[in-house]
Amino acid sequence: MSRLARLRDVASGLRPRPAESATTDAWALPPERGPLRPDVRAVVLAGRRLTDGLAAQWRQSVLPDLVGASVGGQELTDAGLLLVEYVDGAVPGHEDLVVSAALRSAARAGVPVVAWATAGGPPADVTALVEAGARVFVADPAHLDAWKSVSDEVTELPVGVDVRRTAAGVDRSGAVLVVDGPVDPRVAGAVAADVVKAVRPLDGVSVHLRDPDAPVSRVLRGRAPHPVPLDQAALLVDAPRHRVEDVSTLLDAGALRTPVVTLDRLPVPADLEAHVVRARDARALRSEIIARVEQPELRDREGLALHRAVQAGHRLDDRVDLLLDGIAPPRLTVRSVSAIVPTNRPHEIDNVLANVGRQSHRDVELVLVLHGIDLDRADLVVRAEAAGVPHLTVVDAPRTATLGTCMNLGLGASSGAFVAKMDDDNHYGTHYLTDLLDAGVSSGAGIVGKWAHYVWLRSTGAVVLRYPETEHSYVRRIQGGSMLFDGDVVRGLRFSDIPRAVDSDILDRAISDGVKIWSADRFNFVSVRGLDRHAHTWTVDDASFMTAHGRLEFYGDPRQHVEV
Repeated sequence: MSRLARLRDVASGLRPRPAESATTDAWALPPERGPLRPDVRAVVLAGRRLTDGLAAQWRQSVLPDLVGASVGGQELTDAGLLLVEYVDGAVPGHEDLVVSAALRSAARAGVPVVAWATAGGPPADVTALVEAGARVFVADPAHLDAWKSVSDEVTELPVGVDVRRTAAGVDRSGAVLVVDGPVDPRVAGAVAADVVKAVRPLDGVSVHLRDPDAPVSRVLRGRAPHPVPLDQAALLVDAPRHRVEDVSTLLDAGALRTPVVTLDRLPVPADLEAHVVRARDARALRSEIIARVEQPELRDREGLALHRAVQAGHRLDDRVDLLLDGIAPPRLTVRSVSAIVPTNRPHEIDNVLANVGRQSHRDVELVLVLHGIDLDRADLVVRAEAAGVPHLTVVDAPRTATLGTCMNLGLGASSGAFVAKMDDDNHYGTHYLTDLLDAGVSSGAGIVGKWAHYVWLRSTGAVVLRYPETEHSYVRRIQGGSMLFDGDVVRGLRFSDIPRAVDSDILDRAISDGVKIWSADRFNFVSVRGLDRHAHTWTVDDASFMTAHGRLEFYGDPRQHVEV
């Protein structure tokens, strides 16, 4: 097989597998999702990257859908707004005359116009923009003053990324070198050649040229027969000048949990700086890329940290909310969580309080269901405040109640938009709730949790990673103490009044109702099996964890290891 043929095989293997077979189980397929703002219809004149990202945000039309080669008449009358992207004074992919015609058509129809300068200053002729009364948003603060000649409403707004997507089914064993040409062939070519030599198999390194005509070395050109998706192990972004594509590629990588390695000159948003690895020269860059190709633990941890930062500050839906301010009603976004924890073990109360109190996500209430035990309420309040628990609700359940009944009592007392089912003896890391909430946004699943998860067998000290192959995938099962439900989903299903198999029962009924279940990353959670294995609701011998579905990782306390 030729090297080119092998590269094509690798490239095709790196892409997520489409749902092409009728035999694929429905639960394993991504959900069908409409736009976040179906109440808004927008006409968009923008480059392909922004156009594709905005398509998930609202009901969208692009210029060819409306008028072909010209704009006129009443094409825009039923639009909520016209969005026009400017890059260095031009609208990517659109002639100036067509853009001016669209702006005048919007002005005649009374359609609000929003101009988003994702890079650079205004066009040479701003007449049509001024006449349309455009509101202007500018990504680069250096150009704010220049855009004030167009509008009195000029607001800084950096670019964002669509996070409603996953990298499910992606093989992350290779690396992608993203080249933003033109680049120095001596630097980029040497790096590519070194990485290609070091990574086995050789075709594990591919090249993505954003500009197919970029003057790059033959080494790079020879490894870029086709575009390659940006969701593999590491990125080289060689950016000699600051352009919107530089930041967008970084955000794309973060949205897909891909760690980024770059030469020193890539401009990075301040809040992402700590999550980007900078190399001082080609030799260091080679070493950093190879480390992430060869060490899955390193790239997974860094990819998660970057993903979390992108979710926190660079979501395109948050940018769209600002674009629509004053044009459409505000979008209601609620991320309140009710953590329901039934317990009949007073000695685990402090562990419960510590788990909830350490969460970085602060909009959380603890619904503590006391299962047949009587504790001093005033004392519980004092202990909860000391542990940093934002809000505590205590519910009593009789000793004869089943676990399902206890959960339903907790549901009745809960108020969160999301409901977390947590166990009293497990360990929940600082970003546990934050990451599961983000996973729900990315996947569109009604239930998210951990099927790939660590189990700490306290009797021997062994730490087993169970079901590692299920990370980032739609599944039928997740660990019972790691469930985060959409509030409407769980309040509609409720828990069955049964003493055992409560978790599998509600998951089975959810699947029957078409609810998607997502297995998130393996971090920030440990299922703890205590010294007395028979003290658990689910009693099982430690040896049963040592199966083909479990991988013995190490011995010792795993709580520091899982924190990312």
